[in-house]
Amino acid sequence: MKKIVLFSLFASIFCISHAQIENACTYTAQRMNYIEDRLNKLNSEDPDLVTLHYYFLKDCLKELQQLDEKSEINLANCSNKTELQNNCKRLLKQANALETVFAEQVKAVDQLFYSRAKVELIFLEYEQAEYHLDRALQFNKHNVDAMLMKAEIKFKLKEYDACLPYIKDLFKENSLTEEQENDIYRFSSKFYYEIYNLGDSLVRIGKGAYAIDMFELLDSFCKDIPSEYCNDDYYHGILRSKKGIYESYIAIAKAAHARKNYDLERKFLDYAEEYLKANGVEIIKE
Repeated sequence: MKKIVLFSLFASIFCISHAQIENACTYTAQRMNYIEDRLNKLNSEDPDLVTLHYYFLKDCLKELQQLDEKSEINLANCSNKTELQNNCKRLLKQANALETVFAEQVKAVDQLFYSRAKVELIFLEYEQAEYHLDRALQFNKHNVDAMLMKAEIKFKLKEYDACLPYIKDLFKENSLTEEQENDIYRFSSKFYYEIYNLGDSLVRIGKGAYAIDMFELLDSFCKDIPSEYCNDDYYHGILRSKKGIYESYIAIAKAAHARKNYDLERKFLDYAEEYLKANGVEIIKE
């Protein structure tokens, strides 16, 4: 009776041990198949996926390293031990090569997004271009090319208020190439004169009060951005040869007051007073 019990016990232990060995071998093979499939699906070109897939790759590398380090113990009794170990080393080599590629791509994700924006802009797909530029600046807020392109798009869409902050940020950058510097100065000049001429044209048709938006933009632009065309009387020059100059000055001053832009109000009140004095007319006080 004792012999039967002992035999059953040994048989059970043997079956359990054999099952454990089989499980370890099967598990390792399955995990490596899963990892290989995942490595083959990693995308190092799509900027939307690069960062996420880099984390996936890191996870795969970590697991492969663990499988490799423990293979002598975990696979000791596997009939296909050598095959599994060789496969693990092959996948490790593949993962390490991918890690080198991804490490460089992660550093350049902003440039990948910027490159996509350039393509979208060729086809005038402004919305898509802006999406890619926003993503580029999300990864690198100092990407000068992306900032400048963003400003140019806002300018083309006549969203001048949204354009101005990018111009200001560009002038704060201190690591510009000569080409970038020239591009920024050309763009800022174009921006200034567009706003200047818009304000001027509104005054010409007797809508000086509506020109206040343009004058406030110029005011903000000239306070923060160094340029030779901004001086103490750059507003004044707009209205020099217009009919109803005095009325225009007063209308703009009132609009500025309503918006609580008291600096701008004072400037145009001064211009109005100066104009009256220069033309020999008694100062009008309301």
